[in-house]
Amino acid sequence: RHYFFRCYVTALRVRTAIVVAVYRKALKLSASERETRTTGEITNLISVDAQRLQDLITYLHAIWYSFLQIGLALFFLWGQLGVSSLAACAVIIFMMPITKSVSRWMGRKQKALMKAKDQRVEINNEVLGSMKVIKFQAWEQPFQAKIEHLRAFELRKLYDYFIANACSIMLWSSVPLLVSLSTFGAYILLGNTLHVAEALTALSLFEILRFPLFMLPTVINNIVEASISLRRVQSFLLCKEHQQIEPGPLQTPGIQMTNASFVYDSKRPQTEDMSDTQWQIILLKSQLQDAENRIRELKKDNFNHDTLSDPS
Repeated sequence: RHYFFRCYVTALRVRTAIVVAVYRKALKLSASERETRTTGEITNLISVDAQRLQDLITYLHAIWYSFLQIGLALFFLWGQLGVSSLAACAVIIFMMPITKSVSRWMGRKQKALMKAKDQRVEINNEVLGSMKVIKFQAWEQPFQAKIEHLRAFELRKLYDYFIANACSIMLWSSVPLLVSLSTFGAYILLGNTLHVAEALTALSLFEILRFPLFMLPTVINNIVEASISLRRVQSFLLCKEHQQIEPGPLQTPGIQMTNASFVYDSKRPQTEDMSDTQWQIILLKSQLQDAENRIRELKKDNFNHDTLSDPS
């Protein structure tokens, strides 16, 4: 109990550290990164990904003590049933590549699920943040249809993920039964007689095998989920931050422009294949036209003022 208490405390601290780190990073993101990182993605990092990393910490040591328990149980089975215990080893070795394939399959399903979840949370936050505009424009039904469509898509991805998870659990839940059947079958096929004492002892060892064979796939699935969540958190924490200006006089100019020309978007030419000289000519013409329009407006205002001041 003390071991699990320490594991739960450590897992809670890991989750808290991730939430705080993501929140602080969100406050320092640069303008370019804010355009690519949506609010839904940040929300899922704090809620879903941090929770999966927390769930991994509790039973993380099962990734090594499961193999130790399996090895000791097979050693005692060898002493009890002899060569027949190799059938159990064969079943376990045969299941390893299958477990690897199932883990990759679950990883792909989880990536698709998290992408759908990010899209749905993003549109939800946008709707809640712009509720006044939506009400004024009577856009409730289009946005409701959009959210329902994204939710249905997310539910399909969630269903696929649960199917993959159920297949993985079913596969590994059948391993202890296959180990027992293969070992007893090999023992009888070799011409031995299965006595009650040997059968009960072997069943006790199989019961010892049951827990690590059940925990090992669970931990492997948690590691796959946590690795994807860890990459998502790492990718977010490595984003570029905006550079803060330190207090006091600047030693060097922060921004320096030489021979720069500025123009509004309405005055910007649409064609891209033009030289700098052509661009300067177009810019000067537009500036000249703006100046002439301004002069006309000033002359008109001056004429109106003189007319009002001289009623005769």
